Amino acid sequence: MLLLFFEALDLTPRLKIMVTLLRRLFIKDYQNVSDESVRVKHGKVAAIFGIISNLILVAMKLTAAFLIAASAFSASDGSKAYMSFLPMALVADAINNLSDMASSLVTLVGFKISAKPADKEHPFGHERIEYIAGLVVSTIVLVLAVELFRDSLDKIITHETVDYDIAAIIVLGLSVLIKLGQSYVNFGMGKAIASEALKATALDSLTDAIATFAITVSAILSLKSLGLGWNFLDGYMGIVVSLFVAYSGIKMIKETADPLIGEKGNVEFIDALVKDVKSKPGILGVHDVLCHSYGPTKYFVSLHAEVNQAMRMTDAHDLIDDVEREIKHKYHCDITIHMDPVAVGDKLTDELKDEVGQVLQGISPDLKFHDFRIVSGPTHVNVIFDVLLPYDEKVSQDLIMKTLEEHFKDQTPRRYFVVTFDRPY
Repeated sequence: MLLLFFEALDLTPRLKIMVTLLRRLFIKDYQNVSDESVRVKHGKVAAIFGIISNLILVAMKLTAAFLIAASAFSASDGSKAYMSFLPMALVADAINNLSDMASSLVTLVGFKISAKPADKEHPFGHERIEYIAGLVVSTIVLVLAVELFRDSLDKIITHETVDYDIAAIIVLGLSVLIKLGQSYVNFGMGKAIASEALKATALDSLTDAIATFAITVSAILSLKSLGLGWNFLDGYMGIVVSLFVAYSGIKMIKETADPLIGEKGNVEFIDALVKDVKSKPGILGVHDVLCHSYGPTKYFVSLHAEVNQAMRMTDAHDLIDDVEREIKHKYHCDITIHMDPVAVGDKLTDELKDEVGQVLQGISPDLKFHDFRIVSGPTHVNVIFDVLLPYDEKVSQDLIMKTLEEHFKDQTPRRYFVVTFDRPY
């Protein structure tokens, strides 16, 4: 969607050159995006570009705001405080850019800290400091949003007006262009390394550009030369932008708090890793996958891999060791694989497994099972397996057990089910 937007404005060719130039100047071997160090450098360059461009925007807007306030204050009778003449919409927009700069700074610091090795006190590394720093910044942003909202509301209640000048409008117009350029740089970098985080930052910059454009329109309408008398809009636009800032703050709090609480792992990363493990000769299946994140690039993975129980223990152990070593090197994560022996070619086991699968699919097509084995005795057969129960599955565990028992009740020897219910990774 973003790419179509830039193509519609006929900016894509020029901005593509700018993004490529940035990559070529600051990233050695920039086309080798499969290399982790190259990906990290893309993130650093995007973060630094965001810090510098947002700092320029903040300086431009605050300077314009204070010049407008100074001009209005000097022309007044001195009965009102200097701060009451500040154009709140412009100040709010500057604070919004300041929060974006802080977010880019946190990202850059995160990349720096992630390189710090684990130590005795922090055996899992230091990458989560990025989330803590982000939580602090987002809280400050939210407080600023509340203050901006209050000041803008005061302007509306007291009927205070703000007269923008041509210089301020030029600053706002340049800000829109800088934000659009910033958006495309993040989009281009994100597209180059397939980073959803950078693409999300690009979308955030695009919405900021739209907000600034709205302020620009209201500023033009307030010009004395037009004689419209719409200089009362500043307070209303200040409220709109303060809500934008509040939304950004709340979103940042969620994005930084979720990993600290313990959110779902990177599905694409886990799916690729599991597919890779399954592809190894001798691995019959994979289940009970757990992925713990201790930072944006710090993963600890454990899983169960099924092997033929007829395989020699030493051979199976060597196989698991080799897979662990290869996966750790390829995916830059710590991984522990538990070996599960399963019967292969046993007629009764295969028949029961197929029948159980049909029963479970009849209950719900989303039900999957693993770790299937049987223990046969003279009077009954223990059927042991795990069922993967999705979080949004409406079927209860009791219904699954009741359906299985009802289906197999007339078979001899008697079937007893020992079922463990798992949750997806």
